[in-house]
Amino acid sequence: MSQIEQNFMNLLGKKPEIEKCYSEGLINRRALARYLIEHKLAKEEQMDALIAMIRRYDFGKADADTDGLKDLKTSIKDNLVILNYSKEPELLNMLSKIVGQTNYNISETLKVIVGTSNVTLIVDKSRIPKLDFELLHKIDDISELSLQFSKKAINTKGIISIITRELYINDIVISEMLTASNELLIYLKDEHVLKAYELIKRLCK
Repeated sequence: MSQIEQNFMNLLGKKPEIEKCYSEGLINRRALARYLIEHKLAKEEQMDALIAMIRRYDFGKADADTDGLKDLKTSIKDNLVILNYSKEPELLNMLSKIVGQTNYNISETLKVIVGTSNVTLIVDKSRIPKLDFELLHKIDDISELSLQFSKKAINTKGIISIITRELYINDIVISEMLTASNELLIYLKDEHVLKAYELIKRLCK
């Protein structure tokens, strides 16, 4: 892989909107090559090489896999908090008891994510557990966007990347993300959740 190709792939990783715009025909090869030169990713005398590289690059088809989103079911839950702690045996023992006391039948929220060194809790703002452990990080005013996929969508390549790319392009930060079989749970700041909901519903059409 040439340095130009490496630079180009790095750029697409940082700015996926470029790939989307090119795939939809909003920009042509020469305009994209000029953009790369203007942003110092290649030199002026490399214009022909850039155009040839862009011609070879497989951009795929714009929104080629969005058919898998046709039967997507979405819902929102707000007033949540994300808490992050260091992973300690005593904390895990205490959390196992709290999980057993949570009534999921009345939509109480308690998600426990155990990582290599940290433990993250996602809980209702009104039910923050009293834990005698150092709180490393807290994110207030969080909403949960639940996306329930059909069987077709589960087997569709890149279905999650389509969603996360759309949120990224529209400057929506994902605070946390979880999967549970055919369900994707995206946690966002309250002020972004309605916009995210509308964007995803638009993808489903």
